[in-house]
Amino acid sequence: MKFIEHIRKRSPFERTFHAVSYEVIGVITSAPIISFISGKPMTESGLLAIIVSIIAMLWNYVFNLVFDKAQNKYNFRKTPFVRVLHGTLFEVGLIVLTAPTIAILFSMGLIDAFLLEVGMLIYFFPYTIVYNWIYDKLRLRLIHNYDKSHTSDM
Repeated sequence: MKFIEHIRKRSPFERTFHAVSYEVIGVITSAPIISFISGKPMTESGLLAIIVSIIAMLWNYVFNLVFDKAQNKYNFRKTPFVRVLHGTLFEVGLIVLTAPTIAILFSMGLIDAFLLEVGMLIYFFPYTIVYNWIYDKLRLRLIHNYDKSHTSDM
């Protein structure tokens, strides 16, 4: 399969690229925030960011696969409202998955872990919306530019 077809069809390869690039940027930018909010050293905060990132990558893949299937089935557009709903549902699911992990790794109660997660939500909620918006725009532009430059091949 050509690279462009992976992108066009949102193949497992393309979905993996989407999730990994989202998480790499997320880990790099969130570790200092976690350290600041929790008062933990950067090494612990970075390790937590990586572990939460792994959980989030798996969740991101599954969540977006289900979201795309719903979009194909119900044929809705990614309006600003849908993007906010997408980001909200993603983050709620992630909190449910990660708060217990944070509680265990930082030896804190579930409520404190939840509050730390809420603090991270303040950062990741807009990050998720903006990242996916930019990613979708770049993805569509890449497909459009490829199709435009290869019209004689069709």
